[in-house]
Amino acid sequence: MAGERLRPPGWTELSAVCTAPEARGRGHAARLVGALVAVVLARGDRPFLHVAEANTAAIALYERLGFKTRKPVTFRGFRTP
Repeated sequence: MAGERLRPPGWTELSAVCTAPEARGRGHAARLVGALVAVVLARGDRPFLHVAEANTAAIALYERLGFKTRKPVTFRGFRTP
């Protein structure tokens, strides 16, 4: 699965790119992201996404699709009481 989330002016965030473990390695994520990129570009926006630094498989995929790292992002979690 894959979708869109944030849309600051001129940009669209690609989000929730996920492939079931048993379906990995078949090009599903590449096709989904490619299709989303085409929609975003046709709308006149620029696509962007974020990925955890430890997710090297996703980073490799995004780089193959033409994405480049702009800056590192720190993910923080919190718990509610």
